Amino acid sequence: MAVNPSTFRTNATNAALGPKITPSSSPYHRNMGTKTQSRMMRQDIELSLRRVIGTTTSSASGFDSLASARTFAYTAGSAVILASLDEDLHVTQRFFRARPTATPVNSTAYSIHSSTPGSIPHDSRNRTATSLKDSGIGHSPMGSPFGELGDTPSSKTWTARERIKAATCVSLSQDGKFLAVGETGYNPRVLIFSTAQDALPDIPLTVLSEHTYGIRCVAFSPDSRYLASLGNMNDGFLYIWSINSKTGSARLHLSNKCTSYVRHLAWVGTSLVTVGTRHVKVWKPYAQEEPIPQSPLKLRSAIDATSQNSQNNLGPRALPGRNSLLGPMAEATFTCVTRISDDKSLICSEKGDICLLDDSEGMQRLVKVGSVPSNICSSALDTKGARVYIGQRNGKIRTFDLSVLLTPKTPPPSPTSQAVSPSLSHEAQQISIVAIASLDSVLITLDSSHSIKLLNRETIDNAVVPTEASDELLAHRNAVLGVQLLYEPNNFDASFFTWSANGSVLFWNLDGKCKSTIDIELEQLYPSDDHMPNELKVVRASQEANFFVSGDKYGVVGVIDGTTRERIFDIKAHAAEVTDIVICEDSKFTIFASCGRDRMIQIFKRIGRKWQLLQTLDEHIGAISGLVFTNKGEKLLSCSSDRTIVIREIISRAENDDIVLAYLPIRTLTLKATPLSMTLLSDDDRTLVVSTVDRHIQKFDITSGRNIHTFRASDSESNDAVVMDALVATKSIAEIDDPRILIGISSADKSVRLYEHCSGELLSRESGHTEGITDVALLETSNGDLEEGRKRTLISTGSDGTIMIWELSPKSQHIQENSAPTLLCGETFPTKETAAAKTPLRRVLSKSDLAEFHRPSDSEGLSQASTPTACRSPQRTIRKKTSKYSLAQSPKCSVPPTPTVPSKYNASTSSQGESTNRRVSRRERSQSPPSPRPNQHLPRPRRSSLDARSRTKSSGNPSEFGGPNLSTEQVCRTLRAFRRKLMTSSETLRADNVRELERELGATLKALGEKAVRSKAASESMITDLLGQYSERLVEMIDEKLSLRGATRAETDSPVSLIEENQKSLCIDTVGEG
Repeated sequence: MAVNPSTFRTNATNAALGPKITPSSSPYHRNMGTKTQSRMMRQDIELSLRRVIGTTTSSASGFDSLASARTFAYTAGSAVILASLDEDLHVTQRFFRARPTATPVNSTAYSIHSSTPGSIPHDSRNRTATSLKDSGIGHSPMGSPFGELGDTPSSKTWTARERIKAATCVSLSQDGKFLAVGETGYNPRVLIFSTAQDALPDIPLTVLSEHTYGIRCVAFSPDSRYLASLGNMNDGFLYIWSINSKTGSARLHLSNKCTSYVRHLAWVGTSLVTVGTRHVKVWKPYAQEEPIPQSPLKLRSAIDATSQNSQNNLGPRALPGRNSLLGPMAEATFTCVTRISDDKSLICSEKGDICLLDDSEGMQRLVKVGSVPSNICSSALDTKGARVYIGQRNGKIRTFDLSVLLTPKTPPPSPTSQAVSPSLSHEAQQISIVAIASLDSVLITLDSSHSIKLLNRETIDNAVVPTEASDELLAHRNAVLGVQLLYEPNNFDASFFTWSANGSVLFWNLDGKCKSTIDIELEQLYPSDDHMPNELKVVRASQEANFFVSGDKYGVVGVIDGTTRERIFDIKAHAAEVTDIVICEDSKFTIFASCGRDRMIQIFKRIGRKWQLLQTLDEHIGAISGLVFTNKGEKLLSCSSDRTIVIREIISRAENDDIVLAYLPIRTLTLKATPLSMTLLSDDDRTLVVSTVDRHIQKFDITSGRNIHTFRASDSESNDAVVMDALVATKSIAEIDDPRILIGISSADKSVRLYEHCSGELLSRESGHTEGITDVALLETSNGDLEEGRKRTLISTGSDGTIMIWELSPKSQHIQENSAPTLLCGETFPTKETAAAKTPLRRVLSKSDLAEFHRPSDSEGLSQASTPTACRSPQRTIRKKTSKYSLAQSPKCSVPPTPTVPSKYNASTSSQGESTNRRVSRRERSQSPPSPRPNQHLPRPRRSSLDARSRTKSSGNPSEFGGPNLSTEQVCRTLRAFRRKLMTSSETLRADNVRELERELGATLKALGEKAVRSKAASESMITDLLGQYSERLVEMIDEKLSLRGATRAETDSPVSLIEENQKSLCIDTVGEG
């Protein structure tokens, strides 16, 4: 069940770091913000792991079985698969895994002598425990270097920097209640899960974080009381944990150093045996246990003595152990150990030696009892304890009669031919048997090709030997490089197929069953080891799976027939590796295009049963990473490392009764970063979604080439962004309110991420692969009901050789329960919400909101103050401009220029203009004349590097806001910031603000047009044409103004000067209106 990783750890983090100061303007309460954010981020969508194909088990420690329950467990990436067999030998699987921030059900008390289990170790015992570890006696987790404040499994934020850890070892308890998993890497964990049917598979019962550098082996004792965990050679410690059979909680019981290279670990009765490189050692965890007294008086004395010892001994007790004398096997490397009784075990070496370890008298005698001609990787005892099965590196399985094998011989020769049964050989001799187990009549093997086989057993020559496989769980042997969906129904009865570098193509259904295989032959040009071998890179299938197109590392493109599974066409299409192939099938034509690192695109067309090269495209100057066909081949899109996306359109012409097709580039989109992947929205061929290396996801309109939306592929909480290596998009259904989701994979943190289509908000994130994720595919099915019958299945492939099938489902109920606050005993929620329990109401006005308010001046009343617009800012302050008659350069008219008009005519003209057109006169208001006293002008410092624009700036009033150029730059910056905020913000705009913004933008455009007309020097011919066009209007206006102003101007000016002045002013007004 997918849970947002931030859900379970936030309360613990806040408690560890102390209270945080909440700003007064915050609209959230202190202890409810995380819960609200997590609910908003998930939006009831989660990824649930449904099936895992393949395994990452590489040693016998990563496999375990329980014959009484007919179950076996093995590792697959970061998950552990618990498989069960029914009576018909059908395999059912369950999956267990935990995120780096998973909170366990039980708190861990690391020392058996701790008085308060689960307490955070930050007292004087830390120094003592650390010294114990340094001295080799053992130590408590309280001395761990990771035991700092808040450094618990649930205290850190799961960010992109934290890698998911692979599961390396697994163990099943003998009572079938618990499953233990060990991780690899730095600061690994031992996870204890409950195997009950109603238990949560992603919430462990207990988390043990004592080891430092990886865990090599874990093993439950035969009575399920203890769990042994052994770290890697760099970690160097072996711990014995006491397990509570009811709750699954653990306490550190014993510990000791173990710095040898250990290959396997197993319980033999009450002893623990570790084997490895020149190493066989027997540990005695039960040796220090004293028998429980029967007398009440003695029992009380024993309890008092134990309490006194617990106060004196601050750390756990040392685990006693003793090395075995190897004798002639001193240089051997032992690979596996198998228990045959409570004091005897069989130990096998890498060279094929079979030895008996006898500890019946405490002597730990190691005796060689047999050998096989090949290296031994694993061994197992059958359920009856009569036969031993040996798995070899050459892929063979040998069986021995235990009674004959343990018969003492002097000298001990190899077992006779009667004791050796016929061997079962696998198909490839290079495949080794990694692990082997016996469950009733079935022998289970796990080999190095990551396949699991269920072998039947028959009696041949009085020997029970494995025969043919009754069932096989196939998997890719190498890294899985890609996945593609298949249209159903098809000839393979499969839902999708995957391919690997060695040329194998496997077809799967959604239940994880392999339906068919195709082996594509790869040509090897360089047989020597100095050159890299050829690899299969891309495979694409047609709609009905009639043919497949493949591309390899050498640039060879081939076509494979889907029926005969033979190669029918191959050509050297590229000079380097093929990166992508797309197929377009239409009723008129069938074509496919391939691209490669040689910067070329090759388009092939099918003519009958043959394929012909149609066109070669070379517009890019960098390696091409992806191709997309739109509208059944109408357009072809390609993205390249040269930071461009080229859009091409198909054209055709008739030639010799045939139609010749070609693609012509029509548009090139230039990006700021290199595109990695691109996809079309499922039901919209006009929108292109692109992921780039700068950790952004961009959406483009293919028709116009416009960037619709861009968001950063980050986590809303930690703000850590990752690069999305591949993208797919879900379909949108108009009948139901279902948001469209973008699904991507990231090899940076090995995660599968879900983002909301419009806002770019992270909905969910899951990890399962332990190496890079290579590809992803989305399968959407519906059985008629849009809301209930719709099913979304996600398939992801990884470099670790695993295939994971996920399901997009609504949020589980237990997530809401865990996010709810915990009630103490006797507490109940109030039935009525009181005012004190509500969130404080706040309304903090931003600077933009405050700019809308207007402060009236002293001369103006409140009723006379004009209402400002929403977009009004200091940049729109009305500035006094230069007078048209005194400072501004007048346009050339047919009349000669006249001297400057006195100030009283300016006043009269202003009053007349204000009555006729207030807006124009206010905009053309003249500037106040400069002061005649030059000493009041303070000198302004000037720099020698000022440009021509700053040198020609008008020396107006120093209190002005600035020149038009400076105001224009500031307005542009404000508009750019407003546009970015408008694209990223999810807040809706008010209708009155939108209308006011539209009015202001229109007025600004009109003012810019008038300014451009006024600033442009009109030629004499243009003015003459304008005067001739409006001659009648000019005459009427001149007569009208002469009659109005004749009386006042007769005393000071002549009629000739008055006519020239009016003609000049009318000429300017006419040009402005034009």
